Amino acid sequence: MGELKVIPISEIRENPVALRTVNRESEEYMGLVDSIRNKGFLGAITVRPKKDEETGVMFFELVDGLHRFCASKDAGLETINADVVNLDDDQTLEAQILTNIHKIETRPIEYSRQLTRILSRNPLMTESELAAKLGKSPQWIGERLGLTKITNENIATLVNEGKIKLANAYALAKLPPDEMASFVDRAMTLPPDEFVPAVNARIKEIRDAKRKGTDVSTEEFNPVAYMQKMKDIKQELTDGLIGKALCKSENVTNPEVGFALAVQWILHLDPKSVEAQRAKDDARKAERDAANKKKNEERAKKMAEKAKKAAEEAAKAQAELDESTK
Repeated sequence: MGELKVIPISEIRENPVALRTVNRESEEYMGLVDSIRNKGFLGAITVRPKKDEETGVMFFELVDGLHRFCASKDAGLETINADVVNLDDDQTLEAQILTNIHKIETRPIEYSRQLTRILSRNPLMTESELAAKLGKSPQWIGERLGLTKITNENIATLVNEGKIKLANAYALAKLPPDEMASFVDRAMTLPPDEFVPAVNARIKEIRDAKRKGTDVSTEEFNPVAYMQKMKDIKQELTDGLIGKALCKSENVTNPEVGFALAVQWILHLDPKSVEAQRAKDDARKAERDAANKKKNEERAKKMAEKAKKAAEEAAKAQAELDESTK
């Protein structure tokens, strides 16, 4: 523990050998920026005084708190609370390692359940009021609370361990509980721009079936519309290779049909893209079925071994009983 000071952010420089980088586009980081902008910075970062070898100017170098420092700067703060310590380079690296080792991240599902507890203990508090208190957006609070609908502990564990990314978890939570399991493998493997539209399409199928009073059919393959990457669209605008190949394979001669085909390609709904989606879906189902078959075989084997062991023990007990009654 050093000396706690309020330091101008302009006098602080990032450590060039920081252990972690900052993803300024991540939901967690943007939420941190919003929180600091609305509520101010609570706590303190850790810095050490240092001299610029070229100019001789004194400054403070960051030791711990990179995300909080960057978020405070992006939130427009001019000063920040800092614990000023005197450490050499080796001690600084050691401190960085220790603080990262001992840092315990709150797991998403646990965080969501805590938010629910706050609301249950304050029945008059609205989600918007909770968002304001935490310095988060109402949408962020709504998405987090939605995660509590994932009641299957196996799925919740996958979310907590990061095997299902948050964007996919938010979408997964919108499905009926009995539908979630069939989407888990896709939630773990597909990027959000593919997974979220697939979930939305299924939700629409369920909603339409209920409105018509019909049974919800077993999920069947339906191509999902999602955007091509912008770099690929720009590349196609430059060389036009995909358009030429598509028009040739589909025997397109009408410009209106060609334009429609281009729009379909941008949305991954052209024949080639749909074929690729179907192949991926078939492979996913085959992999899932193989995994279920293996699991059932292992379960049957264990049950057979257990039954055999029980029969042997029963036979042994009977033999001992017969021997004792002679």
